[in-house]
Amino acid sequence: MKYYELWIIMWKWKKEFLVKEFISTFQTPNPNKTLFDMTKKGFLEKIERGKYRVVSPEKLFENRINISKSYNFLKKIKLKYSLTGPDAVFLWTRGGYQVGRFFGFYPIYLKILKSDLKKWKQLLKSNGISYYIQGEPLKQTYFGVFYILVPEQRFANKKIDNLYVDTLAETIKFCKKNIYQYEPALEMLNEMYNLDMEVRYSEIHQ
Repeated sequence: MKYYELWIIMWKWKKEFLVKEFISTFQTPNPNKTLFDMTKKGFLEKIERGKYRVVSPEKLFENRINISKSYNFLKKIKLKYSLTGPDAVFLWTRGGYQVGRFFGFYPIYLKILKSDLKKWKQLLKSNGISYYIQGEPLKQTYFGVFYILVPEQRFANKKIDNLYVDTLAETIKFCKKNIYQYEPALEMLNEMYNLDMEVRYSEIHQ
């Protein structure tokens, strides 16, 4: 049984409980480890020795779907990275254009150096942050906020609001490649940065 599924059952079972109550109700080979892991993942709170509280759906949602927190985390990172794709568009438009993401499903696209992949995996795992490496088979269902790592040999970046992001030229290239979704973003970028672009979808594919 996954911890998320167990949390749902426990929320309907008891809001607060003793360890001995948990052991007598749920069959698990290592109850202490289960409680420890669920506390670390944010499903439970330890009230006192031998007593736990089940985290409410509202608080769990707040803890897991904190988008600002996930961006602020990157401001502390010393490894090279660049927010790319939808995130580059989001930052260059100063939050003015967002598509394909919402609070329940919010991937953050992160370009990283291939040589740093192992370090990123260790860093994210140690902080309990979900991530997916672009191009690899999916091993779980992703929801809420998570990072999509895009390993590259090299890349350029710029700094916006203390976050590193793809260059404006690279961002425009992404918008043109995905014109169906990002033509409005191109128009915004054109106006914001005086780019003098007169490109429309029909012209791009001529």
